[in-house]
Amino acid sequence: MDNIRMNKSAERVADLLVLFAKSGAPLTLNEICKQMNMPKSSGFELVQTLLHKGFIEMDDARLKTYRLGIAVFETGMAYLSNMGVPHMARPLLQELNRQTGSTAFLGIEDKGRIVYLDKAESYSVMRPTAKLGSRRYMHTTGLGKALLAALPTRKVLEILGEGEIPSRTSYSKVTVPDILQDMQEIRERGYSIDDREDHLEMYCIGSAVYDQWDEPVAAISVASMYSGMTPEREASIVKLVKEAAWKLSGQLGYSGDRLYPQRQE
Repeated sequence: MDNIRMNKSAERVADLLVLFAKSGAPLTLNEICKQMNMPKSSGFELVQTLLHKGFIEMDDARLKTYRLGIAVFETGMAYLSNMGVPHMARPLLQELNRQTGSTAFLGIEDKGRIVYLDKAESYSVMRPTAKLGSRRYMHTTGLGKALLAALPTRKVLEILGEGEIPSRTSYSKVTVPDILQDMQEIRERGYSIDDREDHLEMYCIGSAVYDQWDEPVAAISVASMYSGMTPEREASIVKLVKEAAWKLSGQLGYSGDRLYPQRQE
């Protein structure tokens, strides 16, 4: 990458879209120019171009604030559709949601985080807060742990890194031995459990999904209220999640005989 000559205009467009995605709030032209360290005249031209193309839109005309536009969503959905996996997983997520009454998720690993690609949920007072496109720690979420356990131990250690392992709740596992033990247990039973490790009120069950080369490419999970979890309900969700993971893996050409095959460390 160091030898690649970057196009300054394209780089600024990409940086601006990332800025909006990370900000979580509308931005003024002054805020954009300050955070991107660019002249106001250049920032104005950039904003106007993306406004015209629909990648950003006016949020508040009085405050002169901007937010991401519908074209970003349309482009993102096209990306997901082209991946194939979300398209095939969608009916399985909907069926999991119908059968369990809880939110079903699909995610992939990217840069050491679990990325939420799709979900099927019903209206309720309390719902999981993960937004599509959001990133979470792999070692605290049911979705992330399901996929993490499908990876070789060397890859798990690479993702965890050498620094302090972050926690989300007091139940999060934050030492390498504890996490590796958790991974081994997931491999042996064929599914992951997030017991209030990412959110104090949620209990999640997940499993990995494999492709035709027997490689883990995604994970499916169901997130339920911890207060409503019983041994009977857990057993039912485990069965349904594993069946969905098997079905999606089969559609992707997986030829293995178990969801967590023995792998070289």
